[in-house]
Amino acid sequence: MNDLISPIIKKYKSIILILLLLIVQAYFTLTLPEYTADIVNIGVANADINYVYDIGIKMIAITVLATISAILVSFFSIRFSSGYSRDLRKMIFPKALQFSNLELNDISKSSLITRTVIDVSQIQMFIEELLTVIIFAPILGIGGIMKSLELGTSLSWIIVLIFVVIIILMIPLFKKALPYLGKFQEITDRINGNAREILIGMPVIKTFVRQDYEERKFDKVNSEYHETHINAYRIILLFTPMLSLHLSLMTVGIIFFGSFQIESGDLLIGDLLAFIQYATQIVTSFIMVSTVFTIMPDVTVSIRRVNEIFKTEVSIVDGEIDAVNTENPVIEFRNVDFKYPNSENNILTNINFKLEPGKTVGIIGGIGSGKSTILNLIPRLQDPTGGEILFAGENIKNYKLSTLRENMSLTPQKAHLFKGTVKSNMTIIDKNASDDEINKALKRANVNFIDGLDDEVVQGGANFSDSQKQRLSIARSLLKKCNFYLFDDCFTALDKNTEKIIKNNLKDLEGASILIVSQRISTIKDADEIIVLDDGKIIDSGTHDKLIESCNFYREIVNSQSDTLKDGI
Repeated sequence: MNDLISPIIKKYKSIILILLLLIVQAYFTLTLPEYTADIVNIGVANADINYVYDIGIKMIAITVLATISAILVSFFSIRFSSGYSRDLRKMIFPKALQFSNLELNDISKSSLITRTVIDVSQIQMFIEELLTVIIFAPILGIGGIMKSLELGTSLSWIIVLIFVVIIILMIPLFKKALPYLGKFQEITDRINGNAREILIGMPVIKTFVRQDYEERKFDKVNSEYHETHINAYRIILLFTPMLSLHLSLMTVGIIFFGSFQIESGDLLIGDLLAFIQYATQIVTSFIMVSTVFTIMPDVTVSIRRVNEIFKTEVSIVDGEIDAVNTENPVIEFRNVDFKYPNSENNILTNINFKLEPGKTVGIIGGIGSGKSTILNLIPRLQDPTGGEILFAGENIKNYKLSTLRENMSLTPQKAHLFKGTVKSNMTIIDKNASDDEINKALKRANVNFIDGLDDEVVQGGANFSDSQKQRLSIARSLLKKCNFYLFDDCFTALDKNTEKIIKNNLKDLEGASILIVSQRISTIKDADEIIVLDDGKIIDSGTHDKLIESCNFYREIVNSQSDTLKDGI
């Protein structure tokens, strides 16, 4: 909760300024009924038109000042609340970037988007309402009570009665509406997740003619949101007409009973008009506060959901070492185990191998055997649950994340390009890279389909084929000068000739360690060491020729891909 409050505390001067403006606005607003009473009691009663003009001019001046105050309050409140939401998102975003796969299992990506956009906007609107309405309403209400008591009338019981009736009638409505109001963000998460799943899986949906099924699935959650929204606001919309009715009844009651006091000479007509205005301000202030309560459940849920992001403990944390011993740039797995939380079985068990300078290591195995998990452990996208991974003789957990990751380059299985140009996508890896260095990396990845570095890249790289996106992704990784190059089954999208060209070009990375994960024998057959994984365990390792002789599992893979190998790859 401190993370939510800290941006507010930093801007305490703005809050003080807004409070002062609210007091000024309330003072001018509460002064107007006094002048109304004077006009009627003195000006109209004595037929003194000059007095009426003088008071009228003062009322116009006060109204202008009250309006200016209200405008300034709105201006600074909006500026404060929008600045708060900006600062809050600036705090959320770097925290979310620290999340590992473990944290993303608890707070999904679609939920993170909802929390960062919609929930923060809900909090922003609440703060704006807080500064312009919730704080102003009590000031106006208390001031109205004090001013009405100064008039010395005995009609205050009407206001009290109206308050009691309003409260008695409103409580059941609030209780009925609250269960619906708290559901909106949860259902919005599900809508976002469903939409994201459909958009990402569009090719599969079209291929298997699942459009109708997905439409029904989306319509179900969308209809649930619609029904929840209708049920909630069907109740909430009763608040305003009910309060308006009570306000009208209160005015009629004051006029009715006040007329008897006027007739007896205990109350002046001007004072009655002033009392009606003060009573209206008191009830209006209550209405202003009560309407805010309709958004309280949503805001409470939003605050809780945003606070969950800050409260989430990041499992991947920095070590203290900020330099690597370049004389021994070796990564070693020692008895490494890994399993997901709440899982009974290990994904990896007793993994041992080394990545040494100038050598290429390949990892092959069936789907779900843990190949990609090994790659994710090296840059600490996940941490092992057993054993240790050493880098230059030190446990990788002892290094600062930036230091560790500066020494390696990872090409993921799924290529992702950012909106911009070819050059802007390449310089993500090194903002100081020259055009010659970029072109060299592009040539290594056989990127022969672009006209120049300024070629446009649309969002997600949708203007390139999967093969082209993957080659650009590989080129971006090769642009980085580091000790370790990790390739996570990223050659699968390439044709055989392109794969052969890129593999030959990887030999230019002298002194670097290369780790290639693949399901294709042709990709890793020339590696200095091939690790065979099955069910998360290393069942054998060695060169291609050795494994053909010693490992039945590897030989079965080779036989199943024999046609590819015969093609000369």
